[in-house]
Amino acid sequence: MKTITNNKLTTTTCITLMLLILTSPVFAYPPDPDNAALLYYQAYIAYEKSDDTMQEMVSDLSRDKIEPNERIRKYIENCRGAINLAVAAAEVPNCNWGLKYSDGFEMLLSHLAQTRKLAFIIGAETRILAADGDYQKALDRCLTLHKMSKHMGDETIISMLVAMSLSKVADNHIQYLLAETPQDLKTLTWLKSQLAIIESKPLSSRPTTKYERELSLEHMQLDKLKKLIEIVLGEPVKPGSKEAEQLRNVDQTVIDKNRAYYIKHMDTLQTILSTPMNYEKVYTELNKLNKQPHKDLAENNTDAYLTSIISPDFNRIISVETRDKTLNNAVRAAIEIYIQKAKTGQLPETLPEGLPKDLFSGKDFRYEKTADGFILRCRGKDLDKNETYQYEFKVK
Repeated sequence: MKTITNNKLTTTTCITLMLLILTSPVFAYPPDPDNAALLYYQAYIAYEKSDDTMQEMVSDLSRDKIEPNERIRKYIENCRGAINLAVAAAEVPNCNWGLKYSDGFEMLLSHLAQTRKLAFIIGAETRILAADGDYQKALDRCLTLHKMSKHMGDETIISMLVAMSLSKVADNHIQYLLAETPQDLKTLTWLKSQLAIIESKPLSSRPTTKYERELSLEHMQLDKLKKLIEIVLGEPVKPGSKEAEQLRNVDQTVIDKNRAYYIKHMDTLQTILSTPMNYEKVYTELNKLNKQPHKDLAENNTDAYLTSIISPDFNRIISVETRDKTLNNAVRAAIEIYIQKAKTGQLPETLPEGLPKDLFSGKDFRYEKTADGFILRCRGKDLDKNETYQYEFKVK
């Protein structure tokens, strides 16, 4: 009897100790990373590597050029771990890529190309989900792409351009899904609120000017000038070349004058960009500013030389930004129109008031009902592309 009692006591003690161990903070799972980049970097090595044919298929499916097939379905499923990591990363507010900014113009930005590949995989999955009727999850993936775009940041021009590219992909998918998704008021209202949260933290090309300015001035040094020229050329300076001859004639006085010219140029650029956004006016002023160093150089003002070769075409960058944000505004305006239809059973006869605007003109979109939906037309022109855009939305 005593032995049985001791066995019971021993068992009870072991169970109690196990419970204490399992519930002890020492043995609790560590928290998930609070830096989204750590999850993205894992995703980059988790998706299944593919040949050129599969990459093209993924891209084509993401762009709605082909229909899902068994081969691509299998590939996307094999990328499930990478997709799940990307979805988790997109929900983390903080994203520090750990870039080596001290490398300047030679800084590696390999994560940008990897993110674009991952975005195509997620885009392909979005089309598969839509084809299978899982519209809610497909829309979730679009929101993931939008959140990923915010994580690209706007410190550098190239990261800003990739961010806008991801945003465009997300909006194109939403535009497609709105035509396929049943007109459910709850889903539409949810989508509207989610996009509003994401767009409350907009990216802008304006911060990139600060980084470009600091980086360029850092390289406008007598001992770094040759390297700067080679970065711009994309190849070493060849003996006897025009660039080699120019470098021989450079002294500190020439450097100082070029730096002064560049600072004045960037001051003017930042003044233009700091004014309230009027696309046509800003584009015109930036275009004129962009041409000025080349004009001065043609008139033998050598102080403009470095500015002419390193100053980016911000008139084009502001056009890309306006293009991206206008598409986003068109999608958000369209959602309001879909909501009106869900409430009343029919499309409105005129454009509701207070909707996001066409940023090329600063005015409301032109609204036109069609046989199978409606069109939102821009009133202003993309001056860089010499094109006026319209966005078609279909209704089941």
